[in-house]
Amino acid sequence: MDYIDRRSMKKIWWIWLFMMGALSTLAAAEDLTQQAEKEYRQGKYLEAADTYKKMLTEGQESAQLYYNLGNCYYKLGENTQAILNYERALLLNPGDRDARYNLQMAQSQAVDKIEVLPEVFIVRWYKSLVAYFSADQWAYISIAFFILFLGMVALFFYSSTAALKKTGFTLGIVILFFTVFSVIFSVKQYRRITERDYAIVLTPSVTVKGAPDNSGTSLFVIHEGLKVKIIESLGEWVNIRLEDGNEGWVAKRDIERI
Repeated sequence: MDYIDRRSMKKIWWIWLFMMGALSTLAAAEDLTQQAEKEYRQGKYLEAADTYKKMLTEGQESAQLYYNLGNCYYKLGENTQAILNYERALLLNPGDRDARYNLQMAQSQAVDKIEVLPEVFIVRWYKSLVAYFSADQWAYISIAFFILFLGMVALFFYSSTAALKKTGFTLGIVILFFTVFSVIFSVKQYRRITERDYAIVLTPSVTVKGAPDNSGTSLFVIHEGLKVKIIESLGEWVNIRLEDGNEGWVAKRDIERI
């Protein structure tokens, strides 16, 4: 009996330590958040940015944190860093209208104005739909649709009239269709977050090469703040594609992944 009591006390002790550690972590995070918000209100944008970056190093990544950090850099006149952090905020929360508006404001000050290749309406609509919600939000939507689908299955099997059975069958097929697509959209958004194949140019002026080497043919010049897609990597070089379809190689040090 004493052995059992000692084991129980040990479990309680470890649970208590875990709870105390979690509470202290939450308290520290809240203290840093309040500190950063106070520094921002006082116009100490550099100090606020440093506090937000400290929170990131401690693993407190969130769309709101990146948005706040972007605001700090925008106030400091560091437009490229503002763009980078607004993009990261939108990566985690595509529906953040404030982050999207501020990103557009920051991008309006960038040097390069790239003409986007026209897309078929259905493709453009599809991409907008996928990006409207985050991976977690699409996952919740798929769960909700699946629960509705189970309800329609129950309606089909347990209804006493043919009309209700037909309704359950028809709606069940439609809801299953939405469930499958919600799962697909969730996976696509999750891959966007994990793969992060877009980047922001950090160097004021970069000459894009035709080969992954300094001796490669110079193709064109791009400037800081420009968003590019990473196609492949080779050593210290990456092959990038612009929104107008142009491609080439730049050094890894010239860009930072979103």
